[in-house]
Amino acid sequence: MAASLTLYVDHISQPARALSLLCRAIRAPHHEHHIKLLKGEHMRKDTCVTPFKKSHKENVIKTSTAASLPQIAKVLLKLQRIQLYKVPKFQILEQKLPKISPLIVGKKSYCAALRFIANKYDSTGKWYPQDLEVRCKVDEYLDWQHLNTRAHGMGFFRNKILLPALKKSEPDMKVVNEHKKELGRVERDFKNYFLGSKPFIASDHITIADLLAACEFEQPIAGGYSMSQPIQDFIERVKSQIGPDYDELHSTMRDFAAKASR
Repeated sequence: MAASLTLYVDHISQPARALSLLCRAIRAPHHEHHIKLLKGEHMRKDTCVTPFKKSHKENVIKTSTAASLPQIAKVLLKLQRIQLYKVPKFQILEQKLPKISPLIVGKKSYCAALRFIANKYDSTGKWYPQDLEVRCKVDEYLDWQHLNTRAHGMGFFRNKILLPALKKSEPDMKVVNEHKKELGRVERDFKNYFLGSKPFIASDHITIADLLAACEFEQPIAGGYSMSQPIQDFIERVKSQIGPDYDELHSTMRDFAAKASR
């Protein structure tokens, strides 16, 4: 029997949605433990795995259900000064069955987690193909997207929706428009280089690259960004391959954005 996974996720996060959708699509044995990123729960000792700290105490943000939004905003702003955006830490617990000591596998990178899960649990071999030429295209997108799809999609969403909601202020439209301009370039590059005449990034079938790309594009769309028709068509193709789980897992983020926009 295959080992069972425990995913610590918040579906307001696009990589979290991609991980959950992949597990559901390939029917990987897993349990989703839902956490609240905006309350800093991903930094707690029991949900945070990192090889870069001598002590967990240095990497914990103490939170409570009574924490105020201004306090949370201060935490997020402090993190912003350190890096462009905060990448959630995902902890995957692989538990051997039964009476065998659990093996803990910390997957700090969501791309590493997607590769790991697809390699281990996808019996079809299509999500992270063994063919090196096809796999190279998947890897190329996963490497490219960090400073492109993710940086500007989340940059648009963060500055248009997230930070104004937390700070109870108007969005900085100069920053929003900078990300909007870059998103236009990202769309063109994605369409012309990664898609071309193909329905999906690497071939005629969906891979983990397509799943992550669709989840990333959904974030600025929820924030009011008008995506071009070719990208909308691409998202629809991904959605048709996933089924009802796609909209279900995107509902948390969409509802948050709709509420914050009022």
